[in-house]
Amino acid sequence: MWVEEWSSLAACRTSDSDEMFLAGPAELRAKAVCTGCPVRTECLADALDNRVEFGVWGGMTETERRALLDRRPTVTSWRRLLETAKREYSVSTERFEEEFESVFKRSLHRLVGFLITAGARRVDAEDAVQMAFIELAKVWDSVEHPIAWVRRVSFRMWTKITGKSRLYELSEDVPDSTRPDASDELVEQSQVVLFLRKLPPLQQTVMAFAYDGCSPTETAEAMGMSPANVRQNLHRARANLASILNAEGIG
Repeated sequence: MWVEEWSSLAACRTSDSDEMFLAGPAELRAKAVCTGCPVRTECLADALDNRVEFGVWGGMTETERRALLDRRPTVTSWRRLLETAKREYSVSTERFEEEFESVFKRSLHRLVGFLITAGARRVDAEDAVQMAFIELAKVWDSVEHPIAWVRRVSFRMWTKITGKSRLYELSEDVPDSTRPDASDELVEQSQVVLFLRKLPPLQQTVMAFAYDGCSPTETAEAMGMSPANVRQNLHRARANLASILNAEGIG
């Protein structure tokens, strides 16, 4: 929203006004006052449209404003130009917040469950997913498939949290028994997780990706291994699961 009577809301109204018109190093202090000012855009537009020669306005010095005017001599209304830019920025920011929140709410529990299924402790899974979402916010505009991106980055964050490469820990040795976990959350107690924990770690992880809907190629990219290796371990995992289910009388 554009503010008509902006001067009464300016951040510099509570400071010594003379400081906004000093030259040299004092200009840096004056520009700092403009940082975060709620009417910075309105102030700058006013100074540009009225060709104000002296002082810092809207975070720009007279030298910076003069250079901007020289670069854009065809602009007839800086207010109209900056008002449009401010409105578009506001809409863009609101859209980002809505879309990001939607992805976060829709996929948070699913991604935590995915990492638990892959073998993570719940606390590590939650930390990894939270960190992945923080990274997603930084690159939001460049990510085409945010949920797939967060899944991949969450997996890699988990390997960092554990302090060593998950791939070096993964093996094809079948554990003697189901690995213990102190958590009593439903996802850890589900039949899927309990049965997958009876698989070798590498097979458990590739099955977790498959269970979450990933193709062998997507799994290979996230884990840093070849698709052929992923397919081989998926085949072994399914064969082992069939044996486990038969032994449990569930086949």
